[in-house]
Amino acid sequence: MTKKEPVIFVGHGSSLNAIGDNPYRTEWKKIGKYLGKPKVIIAFSAHWFKEDLYVRTADFNKQINDMYGFPDELYQVHYEPKGSPDYAKRVLDLLGDSAEENNDWGIDHGVWSVLSNMYPDADIPVVMISVNVNLSSEKQFEIGKKLRSLREEGALILASGNIVHNLTMVDWRLDDTYDWAKKFNNEIKDAILNGDYDKVVNYENIENYNLAIPTTEHFIPLLNVLGLISSSDKLIIFNDKGELGSISMTSFLFEDSS
Repeated sequence: MTKKEPVIFVGHGSSLNAIGDNPYRTEWKKIGKYLGKPKVIIAFSAHWFKEDLYVRTADFNKQINDMYGFPDELYQVHYEPKGSPDYAKRVLDLLGDSAEENNDWGIDHGVWSVLSNMYPDADIPVVMISVNVNLSSEKQFEIGKKLRSLREEGALILASGNIVHNLTMVDWRLDDTYDWAKKFNNEIKDAILNGDYDKVVNYENIENYNLAIPTTEHFIPLLNVLGLISSSDKLIIFNDKGELGSISMTSFLFEDSS
């Protein structure tokens, strides 16, 4: 029987979480060991946000250091896994006319900060998918549904973003989140625990959504992930915390239990 690979939504938060001694990095390492190695990783990144849906088809992923003003140690992290043109073509086939090939980007810190800890040897091919900020929440969910079959083809699907992500309200002195951020995060988390994905798709009906999601690029990857879920999946929540006042790190691992 073919193993169905898991689906992960990872709250990546600050770039600094990629290095040093912090609980998020520790969990990423544990998750990598727990999952083992898939054939390929299909990655949605909040930091490749465009007005179209793109799939990177190149056989090599150049590293994008799309963060500024951080310690030199962070820029010394090197993570450039191979791509997979074959899997990329499969992604394009499944997405149909809604997506196109584009190799202008690479593997940005939203993905490499996590994968450099989950799979530090960079020996698993990665196919990047952009976040199309022009699509409705319903269509974001549908993107995930179109890709469900990849889970039975050896592909671990990872989406990197944050439930709450408001950089204008960040306070570097805080190691937790404001009350409104905590409340919004818990509303989303409880909806997912209860299988109420419609509530997540219609997040604008939740109090303080405009503070939690002033721009959508970090929330969209969660909607993509929820479209990939099947009724046989069990949910593991990890890094259920927040930082800097207005960034939540809550992450979800869905794995087949059948």
